[in-house]
Formats: sequence, structure tokens, C-alpha cells
Amino acid sequence: MPENSWLLVHGVMERFCKFGIFKTQIMQKITTLILTSLFVMQALAIDDARMLRYPDINGNLVAFVYAGDIWTVEARGGNARRLTSHPGIELFPKISPDGQWIAFSAEYSGSRQIWVMPSQGGTARQLTFYNSVGEMPPRGGFDHVVLDWTPDSRRILFRANRSAFGERNGRYFTIALEGGLEEPLPIVNGGFASYSPDGSQLCFTPVDREFRTWKRYKGGRATELWSYNLQNNSARQITQWSGSDQWPVWHGNQIFYASDRDARLNIWRYDTVTGENEQITRHTHFDVMWPSGDKGRLVYENGGHLYLLELTSGKSEKITVSINYDNPNLQPHFRNVADFVGSYSLSPTGKRVLFEARGDIFSLPTEKGEIKNLTNTQGVRELSPTWSPDGKQIVYYSDASGEYELYLLENKEGAQPRQVTSGSAAWKYDAEWSPRSSHLVYSDRTLKLWLVDAATGRQTVIDEASGEEIRDYTFSYDGDWVAYSKPAPNYQSALWLYQLSTGKKQQLTDATFSDGNPVFSRDGKYIFFLSNRDFNLAFSSFEFDYLYNNATRIYAIPLRNDGTTLAPYQNDSETAGEVTDDSGDKAVNDKKERKNKDNEDSATAKTAKVTIDFDNIGNRIEQLPMPAGNYHIIGTTEEGLLYSSGNKIMRYNLKEEKTEEIIGGVGTGSLAANGKSLIYRIGKDYAVAKTEPGQKAGNNKIDLKHMTMKIDPRAEWKQIYADAFRIFRDYFYVNNLHGVDWEAIRKNYGELLPHVPSRFDLDYILNEVVSETNTGHSYVDWGDINRVNRIEGGLLGAELEADLAAKRYRIRKIYAGENWNESRRSPLTESGIQVKEGDYLLSINGEELTTAQNPYELLENLGNRHVEITVNSSPTTAGAKKFTVKTITSETELRYLDWVRSRRELAEKLSGGRVGYIHVPNTAIEGNRELFKGMLAFNDKEALIIDDRYNGGGFIPDRMIDLLNRRTLVYWYRNGLPQPMKSPGIAHDGPKAMLINGYSSSGGDAFPYFFRKTGEGKLIGTRTWGGLVGISGNARLVDGGYISVPRFGIYDEDGQWIIEGIGVYPDIEVVDRPEELAKGNDPSLVKAVEVLLEELQQNPPKQITAPAPPDRSQWIEKEIK
Repeated sequence: MPENSWLLVHGVMERFCKFGIFKTQIMQKITTLILTSLFVMQALAIDDARMLRYPDINGNLVAFVYAGDIWTVEARGGNARRLTSHPGIELFPKISPDGQWIAFSAEYSGSRQIWVMPSQGGTARQLTFYNSVGEMPPRGGFDHVVLDWTPDSRRILFRANRSAFGERNGRYFTIALEGGLEEPLPIVNGGFASYSPDGSQLCFTPVDREFRTWKRYKGGRATELWSYNLQNNSARQITQWSGSDQWPVWHGNQIFYASDRDARLNIWRYDTVTGENEQITRHTHFDVMWPSGDKGRLVYENGGHLYLLELTSGKSEKITVSINYDNPNLQPHFRNVADFVGSYSLSPTGKRVLFEARGDIFSLPTEKGEIKNLTNTQGVRELSPTWSPDGKQIVYYSDASGEYELYLLENKEGAQPRQVTSGSAAWKYDAEWSPRSSHLVYSDRTLKLWLVDAATGRQTVIDEASGEEIRDYTFSYDGDWVAYSKPAPNYQSALWLYQLSTGKKQQLTDATFSDGNPVFSRDGKYIFFLSNRDFNLAFSSFEFDYLYNNATRIYAIPLRNDGTTLAPYQNDSETAGEVTDDSGDKAVNDKKERKNKDNEDSATAKTAKVTIDFDNIGNRIEQLPMPAGNYHIIGTTEEGLLYSSGNKIMRYNLKEEKTEEIIGGVGTGSLAANGKSLIYRIGKDYAVAKTEPGQKAGNNKIDLKHMTMKIDPRAEWKQIYADAFRIFRDYFYVNNLHGVDWEAIRKNYGELLPHVPSRFDLDYILNEVVSETNTGHSYVDWGDINRVNRIEGGLLGAELEADLAAKRYRIRKIYAGENWNESRRSPLTESGIQVKEGDYLLSINGEELTTAQNPYELLENLGNRHVEITVNSSPTTAGAKKFTVKTITSETELRYLDWVRSRRELAEKLSGGRVGYIHVPNTAIEGNRELFKGMLAFNDKEALIIDDRYNGGGFIPDRMIDLLNRRTLVYWYRNGLPQPMKSPGIAHDGPKAMLINGYSSSGGDAFPYFFRKTGEGKLIGTRTWGGLVGISGNARLVDGGYISVPRFGIYDEDGQWIIEGIGVYPDIEVVDRPEELAKGNDPSLVKAVEVLLEELQQNPPKQITAPAPPDRSQWIEKEIK
């Protein structure tokens, strides 16, 4: 998938806060009450319902999905009838041609399967049992999608995600109405499809992108319609539009489908006789979605309404549907929100904790007392609460005004929040208090660092970001200085200081290295910070190659040039008169004097003014005595510096000059203002610990079981909708949102908001919204939707087929695995399991298996479990053998391995062993691993095929192209060894070719672009996906949902936008036609071998021979110039 982990190495995935504030003005509350009342009335009776989805029609019966349930209504409209009511989500109803049945997709059994029920309602019956892939993000669609029925109503056509190309790619199967084992169609991959009237052909899209969030898309994965003749296995492309043609419905000699030729998806008609295309509908505000139908009628969704299209006349009318039921999704309900904590803050004395959760701010006791919801609002989001150091008030953000503003709330009963800032229009990051509780500093998505006067609300811009956001900032303990880090033009970050009293800023370090995470010592003498100044070589286990890691140490800058240092010179001496008598009074007095002196120094430090000598300050930088590694500075205490490293919280004791472990098994924490305690997270729990050595992880947990709130779904959904628009606006990679009218889009889709019947449907609207920007990597991840408990079925790593004559199942294929790798374990190939292809599977766990059953029904709820199977070479029990095998839950990796091996064998066969083959599944960890493994194994081949097809992206692949771009520089002779040593050790000097297709996505787009740009070889296949804007994390939604916003886009050295929305064109276009793939052929690979063999013929590999041993008994044999 193109977005798989598009967490680019150049962008750091950040954790953001969430949730909102309450409305304090009477009119706002009244408005909310009125809206809520309207929503309640709607919940009781909706005479013209919207958000009716995935419709189908047969005769006068229309089936559709509403709030995740299957409903039916007459074609002329009226009162709808609810057929399903399971807590899970039922989808894709299709009425059989005879009108007797409805097939649909449901999660009744704990995984998504194909079910069937009488069209007038009744008990549903499960047909498929193969373990589905589980929940995918909305853009990934669903497993087990019902597509059509055979014309005789005997079999159901569906798409299941059982391909070699990842969990989101599907292929076609049919299953009998009576059950049994599903049978695959020969097409290896496809989207939605429809049978011809006689059932002999299938109209389909070879690419599936029905759930993608990208409108007006013309990249390499744009869908066109093809027909496939199921009788003679031939295929024909029937539409040529460069945008999207999808959702075909076959009627007589005409195919009706949705196309975006006028920038909106509308119904078009293709004439199979004349080849002409004609537009039928002309909707302009919303896309036509999910057209489906039969017998001269087609129904589709537009703007949440259903429309009926008479195919003969071409006339379309809205169906008015009434929904009358008590929708449980709309009822306000109490919910424990401990799983929705976004941020937290410990009070100055450590007695109470602020939690931001699900849009409200809670105050909880660390030991005794009651939980208080300080804001208690619905439809408004509060987030990022922080105690003031004096404990008198808290600060937080709220979107009560329509944008996030800073609010203050006094720490007393009956206090009302006070809005501090106004006129904001950007997402804000955590605010930091000055130690005297007079000022705050924060940064936001205007990319500015702001200083706020807490009393007056006056804001001052401290600085503005250049290369990266300014995210680490802190006050000195006298409140006069703000320290922060900011990138320099060389992309290294430097420390900066801003002085409140003068309004001036000054660079503190020179950006030779990357410096950050500054904090002041409490005595005002030092700034501690992190810096990457260590260049530690870590060597590869495979070759002489290395990288630099564990570069970070903690450093300190003495702020005065007065000899202050972390480790002052000490000289032990003995002075006459200091020897005490046996009573030890002198020693006791000295100890008291030192303690009093420390207390005096501490008291002085709290009020001392911080003075900084900037001259030659870089020469005063000192390194703390800890090894280089990975560190995070938490803060400072009276004793020294608190930091985390290696999943431990540590303290550097300044006086004793030593490191001390505070608490193990904890990654980081947040300090109380007095520095005496901290709060940290451990698993799903939160706990408080003292900042003294010897704390035990998990002690003093905070009791969250009563942190509940009453959630009003409608009010929350309204806030989520508004938040989604703000977040996308604030994080988008260019400031014009690709030229779209963002406010008009908000209003257009806002029409649907009052009609949303479930959180599932709100995500559908959000998907449509982000699609309008015409951008790759604009995604929505599920919010708090209804979910069922997952039940994992068992799989055997084999393909089964029915022997109808014997009424038994035969093992057609056993996938070879890598049994040392659990994700690629093949159960029937493990030690002691003597099962062969062609054997019959007679029983599972002692239960006889015949073709009257679906074999996977006997493996339900047995994923990763040991089962007993009985097998025999004949369909009889005589001589049968029993084996105990441990099942798996997914065969995707096994199919992928099988596909790669078959490609490699084909390349080997066609080239006579001269051409090696490497498939790169993504540009993330797995793809980098496969490329390196391939280069390690096949660098001795004369030529290489790098297969980028179905590359789902990941990291920016500059490191990968570096590996391909290597050439042997020199050879090293070793006495007696005929094979020389080379530098670099892994390099390939011969010609290369890269295979690409529409599934070469994201990093899989960049890889072939780099391949061409560095002159590696030719690109063969079809145009790539064309999605090359980067995502690196942004703010989340209040209920845990997420919208990923593209944050950086690609352009070239000529200042031109490239690849995004287009893709990378091949040098040699080869279409992997469906019928060729169905036969097991690979046209692109065949062409690549042909091209590489021609290149080898034109430029034969140079044979490298070692020179004769030199004779240097006299002068060296070479002339010296």
C-alpha cells in the first residue's frame, strides 16, 4: 500500500495533544441545547434520511446500509425496514437476481465474512470462514466484499484479500448459495466487478481504489474498465479515460459506471456494440457513489441520499426514505476515558494531576480525594493543561471560540475560565509557564514562538521557525530568559536565548552540531542541553560498511565566565587544629554548617537573577560524565539534572558528581514545579514517584477507574468535523490547499453532519473532505467506531480444492515458507509433518470433512493453535495418517514468498542464469532488508532486475539507491585465493532494469525516479501511483481518530513540482494484461530479461584478471613521473 508507514526518515513522528474546552456564554449553551433537541427528534423519526450507503436494487426492492446495518425500502421510497442489528458493521448488500436473497458482508463471527439472508428478513447464514485480514484503515477498504450474483442466483461473487501483493489487494471468488468452499476466478487482482447478463463475462477494474481518498486523480493507479471472458480467458480494455472509471453495472449491451470525466463522479454509459461513452447524470455538489442494480434499474448514493436511475429513459429521481428507530449510536452515554488521555500535568506539590481526556480536563488526586471534571463540556475541546508553578491556576487550550485559544482557570471553587488570547488561527503546542507564573511561552502552526503575559494576554513573537518547528523551549528560574533550539541553514539546530527584560534574542551555540532540549539549572548557573557531538562508528555484519549512531550526550554551559564548572578542582589537605575528640562534635558541626550553606544557596538560587556572559561561551561547554547514547532531558531538581535513557529515569547529582537511577522500566516523565516528584506512564497506567533514587516502577498508580464522562455523540462529532478542517488547514504542506475553497468544502459536506447516524459514517464524510484537496497521503483513520471482539481462524499454509466426485477436499498446493520466521511459517512443511500436495484432508480435530462443509469452518477460533489433521493420498480413511500442526492466521506472506520465488525462477530460466531478480515490497524496513539480501546474494549476476511493482512505500529511498548505485572501485589480491576481495564489498557493475506499475507507490514512486536519475537502467512496465508528498505526524482527533495531513511535497532542482498526481513514466511500456497474469505469465519481467540480455550482448561484462606477481627486487616496475 502506498501509505504503508510513510513515516519518512526525514520527518519525526510527533505525539500531539488533543481535546477541547467548554462554552461559557449563555447564548452558546442555549444554541447547543436547541441543536441537541433537534438531533434527538431526528433520532426518533427521520422522514428524509441521509447517509444511506452501499445501495442495491432488484425490481422494487432497494437494500442499503444505514448506521452499519442492512435496511430495505421500496423503490418509490417510504418507511425503511431494518434487517440486521449486530454491534459490528454490515456492508455491501446485494439482492439475488430472483429477489429471494440478500448477500452481505458482516462481522457476526468475529471476522468479516460473507453472509446471506432472506430478502424479507430472517436468520442470516454464514457462507465463508477463511480468516479475514481484520480491520484496515478506511482507505484500505474491507475484506470479503460482496460484488454480484451469478445470473441464476446460485453463486455469489465477492472480493477477498488473498493475493500475493499485500493485505489490501483482493482477488475474485464465488461461493455457492448452499455453502461449501469458495472458488477463485482466474483474475489475480481487481476492484469492483459485475457479471454480463449471461454470466459469461465480467466487467471489472484491474486496479482497486474505490476507497481511496483522492479525487480528480490521474496517476498510474487510475481505474479503467476491462471485460474478461470467463469462457476463453481473454480480456479487453473498454474505457480509456485517464481519470477514474469504476463500479460497473452491466445491462444488456450497455455498461453503466461511475466516471469523474467532468471532475465529479457521475453515471456514464458504455455501449458494448458501438464503443461509445455517454454521460447520464450531472450531479455537481457530491460524487455519485456505489451504483448498483439489475433489471433496468440502478440505484446510487449522492450526498447521502439514494437516487433511482431508470436505465431505459436515463431519468434519475431521489428516493425519499424514512428511518424510524431508536438509534443507539446517538444516545448520550457515560464512558471511562482513561484510554483517551492526551496529556497530563502534575501539580506543584505533586498532590493532584491534570489529565486531558476526550475533550475535557480532569483533576485527580495522586492519593486521596475525588476526581473533578474541571471543564465538563461537549462539543468543545480542551487540551494541553498545565499547572502554574504557584499552583493558583491552570492554563489550557480551548476551541470554544471556533479556534484554539489560551485559557486560564483559577484553582478555586466556582472559578470560570478566562480567555487570554484571541484571533488565533493555528494549532498550538504545549504552553510552558515561567517559574513566577507571570508569563507563558508556546509555539504553534504559524511556526512562531510566542511569549504571553498571563495577566494582560499581550503576545510577543520571540522567533520564527525556518527548517523545522520550534518545539523545545523553557524559562530560566528567574523568569527573564527563554531558551529554545532552532535549525540553522546547514540543517543543524542551535540554542538560542530570548531575554524578556530587553526583548532581544541571541544565538548561544554555533550549529556545528545539532543542539536541543535546553533547560536551566535551578541555581541559574547552567544551561543543560543535548547535542549530537559523538561520531561512533557501528560496523555492518555483512561488509566493511558503517554508520554513526548513539551520537547524543548531555552537555552543560556555565553561564558566567567566573570559573564555574561541573567538576571544580579539589585538593585534600589536613590543617592543624581540625582534629576532634572522640565525641565527634567538630564533625557534627561541620555537617550542620554544610547543610545550612546548601539551604542558603538553594534559597538564593530561587531569587537570583540569571546573568549570562556571552563572550567565548562556546569554550565553556562541558560534557556530563555519561556515555553517548539516546537521551531526553526531563528537567532539573535542586540536586541536579533529571533525564531518561535506556528506558530508565536517571538523575545526575551535581554536588556528588554521579549518576543515580530514579526509576527503571520507564521511558520518560513530567516534573512537578517543585522538582520533588514526577508523573510517568507505564503501560496503560499512570503513576507518581519522588525524584529520589530507588523508586519502583508501578508504585503509587493513579486510580483512573472513575475518570468517566457523559459523551454526547452528536456534539462530539460536530467538534471533530470542525477540528478536522482546522488540523488539515494548519498542517498542509502548501499555504493554498491546492487552490480549493476550503470554507466552501466545509459548508458543502457540513450539510451531511446533522444526518450522521454513527461514528463510522462521520469517518466516511471526513474521507470525502480530505479527498477534495486532490492530494496523495491525505488519509483518515478510524475514530471510536463500534468494534467486535476479533476471533482468529486457523490456516494451514495451503490451497485446497474440492474433488466433487470423491466429495473430499484435496491439498492442491503447499506454500514453502521460512519456518524460522514466525510470520512466514508454513505449518504443513514443519518437521515431522509428512503431508504432500495431492493428499486429501479427511478430518480436523476428529471431525470428518466433506465438500458439504467449508473446511475453514472447522478451523474457526483456532488461529495459532495446535490441531489434529487426518490426511491420506486417497479419499478414504484406510491407511490415513494423523498429524498435529500449529495453524497460522495469515497466508499473505507465504503467497508473497511463492510469487517472488516464481519470478526469480522465471528470470533464471529465461536468462540462462545470467540475470538476478530482487523484489522490493516497500521502502520501509522490509523493503530495505529484501534489497540488501538480494544484493548480497545476487551481486555476482551479470545483470539485475529490481522489481518495484506493488512497492507500498515507507522511507525516502535515497539509501536504497545508494546501494544500487555502487560500483566496484578496486580489487585486492590474496595469495592462494583465486577470488579477489573487492571494495566496496557489495556492488553490482552490470546493467539493471526496474519493473514498475500503478501499485509502485509513495517511496515506490521515488525509487524508480531515483533509479532513472542516477542512470541505473531502464524502467519497464506502467506508470507509477504518483503519490509523493510526505507525512510525518500531526494532531489527532478528540476520540482517537486521525487525519494524516501531507506536510512536505517534492520538487526538483529546476523548481518544478514532480511526480505527485502523475507518477513516474516507464521507458518501455508493458501492460501486464489480466489474461496473461491469469496464465501465470509476467510480460514485464519477460521484457526486462530481453532488454538486459541485449545490453549484455552489446556491452559484454569485462573479465577481471589479477596481474602477475610483481618483481620489486630492484626498483618498482613503474616509472615515476
